[in-house]
Amino acid sequence: MILRKLHPGDASSVLAIEEAGMPTPWSAAQIESELQYPAGLGFAAEIEAQLVAFALLRTCPPECELLRLVVHPLKRRKKIALSLLGFACNHCAQLGCQVCFLEVRASNAAAIQLYTSLGFLQEGRRKRYYTNPEEDALLLHRDLHRIKGGIYEKSA
Repeated sequence: MILRKLHPGDASSVLAIEEAGMPTPWSAAQIESELQYPAGLGFAAEIEAQLVAFALLRTCPPECELLRLVVHPLKRRKKIALSLLGFACNHCAQLGCQVCFLEVRASNAAAIQLYTSLGFLQEGRRKRYYTNPEEDALLLHRDLHRIKGGIYEKSA
């Protein structure tokens, strides 16, 4: 598996993964905009020269926010998201980000398990934040201070 930054030319592959993997996918225009946003960062996971996952973040050191983490449905449960999110958080820490925030559907047990395995902690809840279906969002954060030597460590 290769982990790398996203390029503007990856937009069509990102859109295909987004449409296959998300209940309310972003549009091509939203993805293009995010890939060109000055404070935005995008990361990709490739297997055999094929993009299989992506992460989109916004940075405003000392903070960053994970906006999207999507793995193609046929490639899930292979630790791709774990590797990609660790890679993204390492990069953000190198840019001076000290904490990463994210929102996740309250019913998304797999994502919540992933995030907590990387040391994210719940700090709040937004009632009826999501639509299709209507659902609460859990607000999570992760201290990025414990990144040493390029390795993303879980807090003790």
